[in-house]
Amino acid sequence: MTSRFPVLRDVIVFQFKLFVDGLRDLLISPVSLLAALVDLLVPGDDGGRRFYAVVRYGRRTEMWINLFGAAGPEKPAAETKGMDVILQDLEEMVRDPARREEARARAQELLERLRHASGPTGQS
Repeated sequence: MTSRFPVLRDVIVFQFKLFVDGLRDLLISPVSLLAALVDLLVPGDDGGRRFYAVVRYGRRTEMWINLFGAAGPEKPAAETKGMDVILQDLEEMVRDPARREEARARAQELLERLRHASGPTGQS
């Protein structure tokens, strides 16, 4: 069973990345059309500055998501700060009881801050 875990893990990660990539595409499509429309309608010749900014953003997010990262045997480099590093950290947290407890404590602390920041609830 242990030899199957990496494959199962990579399938789950790949499906999650497909979802994130699809969501990104769904959001970036109308934004790119709007940017291109503005570039075409605004007087002056800025060479499609807005549209190409959206394209550059898409390229950066594509590298950050690293959809096909499971195809290579190498582990993600910590300096990339991409989705692979976040998912690797999440996996380590799930596997390590001490890190799970630390994450639970942080989440509880955050919820307490949010509760205090929102003020009293349930009062008329």
